[in-house]
Amino acid sequence: MSKQQQILDTALALFARQGIGATTTASIAKQAGVATGTLFHHFPTKQALVRALHMDIKTRLAAAMTRQAPDGALQDQVRYHWTQALSWAQAHPDDLQFMLLFNHDPEYTLAEHHDYMASAMGFLPTLIEQAQQQGQVAPLPLPLVLNFCHHHFLSTARLFAEQPALAQQAGYQEGAFCILWQALQPTP
Repeated sequence: MSKQQQILDTALALFARQGIGATTTASIAKQAGVATGTLFHHFPTKQALVRALHMDIKTRLAAAMTRQAPDGALQDQVRYHWTQALSWAQAHPDDLQFMLLFNHDPEYTLAEHHDYMASAMGFLPTLIEQAQQQGQVAPLPLPLVLNFCHHHFLSTARLFAEQPALAQQAGYQEGAFCILWQALQPTP
C-alpha cells in the first residue's frame, strides 16, 4: 500500500470516528505511521486531504454501482445503480459516515459535491438525461435532480445503517427506490 493510500485510509477511520473538524493532520500522520511532512507532501492542506478522500470514496462507490450494470429498460438500470449504492454503503460504514459529515460541512459547497459526482459518476447525469429525453423522468434542471438523488441516497443509507433490519426488508428497499423514481416522474 502506498503512503498516500495509507494516509487516506487512516484519515477515513479518524474522520468517521471523531469528525472532520476534530481530527488534526498531526493525529492522522501519527496514526498512519508517517511524518507530518510526508502527509503534507501528499496533501498540502487538510482541506486537500478531505477533498482527495471524498473523491476516492466517490470513485469506489461509482465502481460498485457500475459493476455488471444491466442493459435494458432505464428504470431497471436506475434501480440497479440505486441498489448497488445502498449495498455498498452498508458494507462501508466509515465511507458513509464520512460522506454524511462532508455533506453537512459548510467548508464544502454544493457545487463541489456536483463536481465530484460528475467526475466520478459521469454515468449518472448521462442516464438521467437519457431518461428525460425518453419522457421517463421530468425535464427538470440536472443539478436539481442530482441534488435530490444524492440527498435521498444519503438519508436512505443512513436509515439503513442505523437500523440494519430495515435494509433487509424488501418493502423498505423497494419503497426507497419508489420514492426516488416517483419523485422524478413527469407531471401529467
